[in-house]
Amino acid sequence: MEEAWQPEALRNRRLEQLRATMDDYIAKNTEQVEGNLPVFFGHVAATLDKMFPELDDQTYDDFIDATASALINARREAPTPEFLDKVLRHAMGNKRRRKGRAALDVIVALKLIDASNYYQAIDYLTPNKGYDGRIHAAIAYCYYALSLAKNLKSRLRPDDLELHAREEILNLARARAPLNRLRLFNRKDSRLNAIFWFMLDLAFTWFPSEPEFYRIAIAKTKDDGEIERRNYLLAHATERFSDDRFFLAEAFNARVELRNGSAAAAVVKQMMQQFPNDLEPLYYGMKLAILGSQPRSYATFRKLAILKGFPRHLLLVLDAAFEVMCNHKTESYFCFEEAKKASPGRDYYTTALEYILRDFIEGDEERAKRARSVFLTSVDQYCMQALRIRE
Repeated sequence: MEEAWQPEALRNRRLEQLRATMDDYIAKNTEQVEGNLPVFFGHVAATLDKMFPELDDQTYDDFIDATASALINARREAPTPEFLDKVLRHAMGNKRRRKGRAALDVIVALKLIDASNYYQAIDYLTPNKGYDGRIHAAIAYCYYALSLAKNLKSRLRPDDLELHAREEILNLARARAPLNRLRLFNRKDSRLNAIFWFMLDLAFTWFPSEPEFYRIAIAKTKDDGEIERRNYLLAHATERFSDDRFFLAEAFNARVELRNGSAAAAVVKQMMQQFPNDLEPLYYGMKLAILGSQPRSYATFRKLAILKGFPRHLLLVLDAAFEVMCNHKTESYFCFEEAKKASPGRDYYTTALEYILRDFIEGDEERAKRARSVFLTSVDQYCMQALRIRE
């Protein structure tokens, strides 16, 4: 008999409860678990199969990884290589996907780092370079810690170990590896994240003219939802790299998300000064006016856009979006009809958008509200793509 479907939130809560039970059992029975690893990991796998028969492979394997982490970290003394290899072997043997052990290697490396066994940690981290950018930072951290341990007195020049650390942190910028791919370490307070930010702060000092580190850091704060740190980084990046459109665009989007219209308008002004012939700042100006339902501001930016050769069909679509935002149903319909006439060859998009507009015009209050949000989001993405504005 199949298990009844459960909402994901309920399933996650039950998984967390099982995780807490497993961690508590490991803490209280560490020696017994270590003495019979095959039975223990077999029990974990059997429990998952019984309680969560429909669990996806990624979540299943993440649970096994977390169990290995709890077991390795339950040891107060430094683990022996034999013990680590044994845990990894049994953990891998009970995962559904038997290839790729980056998470397990990082678990071991972090334990070795805490025990100051940096060279061993590097051996575990190095094969996984490129899988998650934070691994580059962890390798750099190991070399930097070795440098500090070797040179307790202040130095005028970095030694070879620190140069290795700098080279590895440069590899982070060059490789542009994805971040947060190791889901087990995506909690804000994880050891891997702490090492990542420690090394990024050093990178800002070591390479003050390299914007890529700010790009990486800002991307991480967006993924993690760290608004305060994101704003701090953007303030420094837009000041230090004032002609970099990426940071200006990120600053604009951040201000819009925080509903700080005056700050967003200041960014638009700065972009217009830096890029007077570009359409991007004009689009942002119109977008801000649309979001704020400001007819005078919208008209001003629209006139400038016409003078700069802004595509006519995009202007007409934005006119419809402005009327939608102002909740002008009749006006939005007429503006959209003009946009359809000016958009030959784009029937596939205008037809879909028209269905959304009809919901806005003809639907009840709740349906019209949802349709307005979808309409504005769709137009924004369409214009960004048409103008080749990178998000």
